[in-house]
Formats: sequence, C-alpha cells, structure tokens
Amino acid sequence: MKLRKRIVPAALALSVLSAGLVTIGEPLNAEAASNKAVAENEQVAKITNIKPLNTMTLQITFNQPLAAADVDLNHLDAIKKHFTFNGDLEIVNVPRLMTGAKSTYIVPTTFQEDDFIYTLSYKEQRNKVFEGTDEKVYVRNVEQVTNDTFTLESFQEDGVVDYANIIEAYRAGRGDLAFSLDGHNRDASGKRFDVISSLRDRFVTVRTSEGEEFVANYVPFTQAADGRQAPQFRLPAGKLLKPGVTYRVYAQWAEIDVKSFVAKEIVPFTLQSAKAMDEKSFELQLRNDPQSDLLAGRSVALKGNDGSTLQAQYRYSSRKGAVGIFDLTNGGTLKANVSYTVIPLNNWAIATNVVLQGQ
Repeated sequence: MKLRKRIVPAALALSVLSAGLVTIGEPLNAEAASNKAVAENEQVAKITNIKPLNTMTLQITFNQPLAAADVDLNHLDAIKKHFTFNGDLEIVNVPRLMTGAKSTYIVPTTFQEDDFIYTLSYKEQRNKVFEGTDEKVYVRNVEQVTNDTFTLESFQEDGVVDYANIIEAYRAGRGDLAFSLDGHNRDASGKRFDVISSLRDRFVTVRTSEGEEFVANYVPFTQAADGRQAPQFRLPAGKLLKPGVTYRVYAQWAEIDVKSFVAKEIVPFTLQSAKAMDEKSFELQLRNDPQSDLLAGRSVALKGNDGSTLQAQYRYSSRKGAVGIFDLTNGGTLKANVSYTVIPLNNWAIATNVVLQGQ
C-alpha cells in the first residue's frame, strides 16, 4: 500500500494563504461578526482538525460533540448541506462518532483527488483546509456468492477495519468485534488500521474475459454482516454471471489484491414456505440456511387468486437462520381471504407452489 502523506508542506500553507482561503488577523466586518456571535450563542460545533484517511473517508474532529439531529440518518439530506466543500466533494452518509472519542467522527465522502487543496465550511463557518488523497483501501480478494452477486473481502490482520466495528452507534450490537482506535488510528496493541467507511451508493466496475464491462452496485447493509468484512456487490437487474467466464473487478476506492474470479454455476435458493405476520409483512422461509445475509436487496412478487399483484422487499438484517422478513412496497396490503403465489424477481430463488395466505 502507498505510504500516507502525513505533513502538509510549508509551500502548501503559503499557497493557501496567498489564495485567500485562510486569513490571519483580518478584521471581521459587521455581518461576519454578527454571524460569529449567532454561532457562538447557538453553540454550533466547530471543526478543529480534518484528516483524510483514504480517498472516500475523512476523520473530522470538532470542539464538541455534534447534536443528535446532526448525526441522524433520517436527516441525511439536511446534514449534507451542513458540509460545504469546493471541488465538487460532498459527504455521502452521516458522521459517525468513533468509539471512545469525545468529538472525532468518521465522515464518508465522494472521491477526493490526490494533492487537491480542499476547503470545508461546516454550517457556514470559516473554511478549514485539507489536502486530498487518492489512497485506496486494501482489499484481499473477490468471491462469487450467488449467480449475480460477489463480495470484496478485507481482513483486520491486513490492517483494515470496517467502520461498523469502531463507531459508537454500532458498538452495543457488535459484541467482541467492537474496539476503539487512538488518535493515530492504532488499537490497544499499537496496530494501525485503515478504515472502510460507509459504502452507501458505492460501486465497482467489472470487466469480463469476453470484453464486456458494467457496473455492480453495493448491496446496502452487507459491508460488515455476519462477522465478516465482505460487502456484497450485485450485477444490474437481469444480468447473471456466466459459468466459465473470468470477471475482473476494479474500484476507485479499493486496491484489490486478487481481483479476478472465474464464475461458476450456483444453484439458486429454494423457497419453502411463507407466513403472514400482519397485513404488510410476512416471513419467507428458505429450504437451507444461507449462513450469511444473501437475502439483502431481494424482492418477490405476490400474485393473488383474485387477480391482484403485489410486491415485497426483504427487510434488511432481518434474517434468522433460513427465515427472512419481507415487507410489502408501494402501500400494498394483504387481503384476508386471498391466497398469494410467491414469485422471486430476477431469478434469485426457485419457488414451486409457495403460497402466502393473507390475514
């Protein structure tokens, strides 16, 4: 892996000053002074340090913890507007407080450019400056897991940790996987880690031995599931991995060591039964436990014996063994006296006479 740049050269500081990005001793005009007073009165958190960890991740320290509303995923669109960058950079998910830290957050961004001088204003406060990096996260290998899905797997022994294991928000649910890093991103033993931040909206490029190229998108909530650091990426709808064909995977955010695999035929899941929980949700049982959350992102159609058609999507992280919960979409509801035939969409499973009885 490329050595991380740790010190911004003095020339950079001079160039920043000459460009007018940072001013020293400049008197505030009346409007600026007023804005500053308002900010102080409202006790708005202020950025004290910005450290790029890799091309898609910033580690930002504030002078105080952020307000609960400013890290609430339900407010993501508003929170994005709090972070104003130059160079078309923006955040892609909410800041996450690092375990054991008072006010240091992992902040995922769109891809930075190496050596580019970025400015960041938080809630319209004075700009802070940092130097972008194109450093990638080390990923050991890719692995096919279904006929349309593969994983990119990384390991902590290689000095790579998924952010789910080191943030306060997930600590209680991570058990023995949770730990903390110090200010230099080292664990208690002194081992330094690079961080995989949120993969929300990330993708990889796939090229085949037949000359085809396409994009595979990240499957939400799979990047740190089942005790592994093996996020899933799925082919476009309707596209399948062809047995015998070599697939080579590239990512703007990852340096993949073993990036190729030869596709093989993998038998789809077999649906065994379906049972309504209420008018909007039902349990779907597979014949065999997949041992990992391979139901993520899957959907089924429901064809009623009254001629109606509904659609349902897997509820992320709901799998218990061979059973997963599916929720109806688009405001649909199950009718009490209607029987629904379950039909997997995009051929991710086989279903023979699997019927859901409404209630």
